[in-house]
Amino acid sequence: MALGFPLADGGAALNLPERCSVAIVGGGPAGSALAALLARDGRRPVLLERDRFPRQKLCGEFLSMESQALLRRIGCLDAVLALRPAVITGARFFSPSGRSIDIDLGAEALGLGRVALDETLFRHAELSGALAFEGAAVTRMDEDADGVLLEIERTLPDGTRNKSLLRAGRVIAAYGRRSGLDRPLERSFLRRHSPYVGYKRRHALLPGAAAVAAELHGKVEIHLFKGGYCGVSVVDGGAVNVCLLAEERAFTAGASLRSDAITRLARLSPSLRGRIEALRPDGEPLAAAQLTFTAKEPSSGSIVFIGDAAGMIAPLCGDGQAMALESAVLLAGLMARGDGDDLPTHWDDLWRRRFASRLRMGNWLQTLLMRPIAAEAVVRILNPWPGLVAPLLARTRGASVS
Repeated sequence: MALGFPLADGGAALNLPERCSVAIVGGGPAGSALAALLARDGRRPVLLERDRFPRQKLCGEFLSMESQALLRRIGCLDAVLALRPAVITGARFFSPSGRSIDIDLGAEALGLGRVALDETLFRHAELSGALAFEGAAVTRMDEDADGVLLEIERTLPDGTRNKSLLRAGRVIAAYGRRSGLDRPLERSFLRRHSPYVGYKRRHALLPGAAAVAAELHGKVEIHLFKGGYCGVSVVDGGAVNVCLLAEERAFTAGASLRSDAITRLARLSPSLRGRIEALRPDGEPLAAAQLTFTAKEPSSGSIVFIGDAAGMIAPLCGDGQAMALESAVLLAGLMARGDGDDLPTHWDDLWRRRFASRLRMGNWLQTLLMRPIAAEAVVRILNPWPGLVAPLLARTRGASVS
């Protein structure tokens, strides 16, 4: 896959420093974006990504309308557009019975796989001046008076492993929705059971599926069914990404994460079943349980969280990746004004002002639309006036970042 930047070695030729002013744990969109912004501001952050690229992620692979302005601010919009993402200008919601409503998004969103996006952002951080290491898993973080001591297990391209210690003055946790590092921090969301399971698989259109291809062109579809919903959209290279969220109890009705859950759960939705019959799986499925959409702490002690590590919006809002990028832009601006002991307090306040109401609205919409009677009523009522949907969706999105 040709990316927008010349490939580097992901830090393979570099030794981890013993000390740094800022360490960013997690090389997804939020972590890589922040590393690039800090590096362009004259800092030398250390970016630590557990996996090696390329790698897949469970994701709807939808970059909402706000994302292009954020990517421009981060400095890599041209590189992302060079990946030739699919252009998405509309959304289509299907009720459990198959009734549909089409919505004009009012601007261009992008369909782009995480394999390409994440590596492009990571390389951009590296070329911006960050010390970027892939295959560098943080296994422990200990706070003390001198900062945070990180224990790192590094896997090199040849498979060899070594362990090292890094002392950071500031740690930014951008490691995603859930990590083994959360438990020692005693984060409160771990005490609450979440019933949600996510599942994703890439597909290709079968020969003779021209009608389905035409219907998917420029659209992201959300198929609602009892206890869940599934997003279907075309992404870069013409692949079709199919990603669902469902309550655990939906899987007890015959679907298993060890089999093709999308095909099994499509029995609950005639519209989704029609789409799946026109597709063939193209790649291995990804699954995750205990997906949490309730509030998390934006900081813990001196450690600051961004992206999904700080809070994850309901996927049907389509704003998750934009929120990750926005959190990086906001924190970079806050750190440019000062990185003292009060940074976590200021970040807690800023994060809640920018994101808390969005998460609440997204959670409310998700809970409502996963109930078949409510979903049928919403689609039926709004069908004659699709323009009424835009103000509702706007409450799950943020104002532009200045």
